[in-house]
Amino acid sequence: MRSAHDEPVQLAIAPNEVIAGMWVSELQSEGIVAFARPLGPGFGAWASVATFEHEVIVRSSDLERARTVLDVFNAEDES
Repeated sequence: MRSAHDEPVQLAIAPNEVIAGMWVSELQSEGIVAFARPLGPGFGAWASVATFEHEVIVRSSDLERARTVLDVFNAEDES
């Protein structure tokens, strides 16, 4: 039986697939299980989902640490 701490939750919404991939990669490098899922019309739509927003998902038990990792990553990217 799955614990409530293992439930997948949305961490953030990335503006596109490339940014989502960078965020997921950074989270995984810190030992956080993460994946990205496209939003919008989804697969089978008129064009690629690469330009659509993507939600980044983590386990609820990792949410706070994942927020910190993402905040630090984005702050370093802005400087």
